[in-house]
Amino acid sequence: MASLIRTELFGTLPVDRFDDDPVVMLPGRSTADLPPDIVTGLSELAADFEDLADDRWLQTEYAFRKRRFSLFSADTVAHRIEQLEHRAFYQEAEVNPYAGGFERKFEPLAERTTENPFLHQLMWDVLAVLPQSRVSAARHWEIGVHLIRIVALPDKPGYPAPEGMHHDGHAFTSISLINRVDVSGGRSLFADLDSVVYRKLELETPIDTVVFEDPRCLHDVTPVTVAAGAAVATRDVCGFSLNPLPAR
Repeated sequence: MASLIRTELFGTLPVDRFDDDPVVMLPGRSTADLPPDIVTGLSELAADFEDLADDRWLQTEYAFRKRRFSLFSADTVAHRIEQLEHRAFYQEAEVNPYAGGFERKFEPLAERTTENPFLHQLMWDVLAVLPQSRVSAARHWEIGVHLIRIVALPDKPGYPAPEGMHHDGHAFTSISLINRVDVSGGRSLFADLDSVVYRKLELETPIDTVVFEDPRCLHDVTPVTVAAGAAVATRDVCGFSLNPLPAR
């Protein structure tokens, strides 16, 4: 029988989940099965998406993306999460030809968000999902937390990944759906290193999460458009960029 781990948000999972595929899909558990403080935290985090600023680094005449960004350190031995000093988000131009090569300054997460119990549980559960050998090799992990809302209007689609098929430049990445309203599209695509798409995933209900080992695959997300009969569509996700930190 395969060894298993238990997570609060995703239930029980096999420990060898990354052996054959760098992409792991994690359907979120029903909120009816979660502790009350976690359910309240999810509701409060969903409300925080109403307070995001326009992404100033887009190359379109309209702002289809809103976001905030902060950095945290997770001590996997002491089981402690600490917020790090705020700094700009940077990716190499080779990794992100659309917006890489310069520092992108985003507003940090609101203080209420940094202390949200659902957000902290999501960090721990995503770390638990990573290969145990990788997590145990580094006591401290840097976690970049990205709150991102994609907005679409009938004549103005939203682009979750305007750079197209790409790497993120991190050891691991996770994307968790928090909410989607009147959305058509927004499907996650994953390709091998030869750019051949081999998985298409839908994040459809809150807490649905995909975790992937970034150097082993490429990924993209199809444009968000407005569902028939609706005036606006919004897709809210909480993304993590996860990197081991050197020993202190």
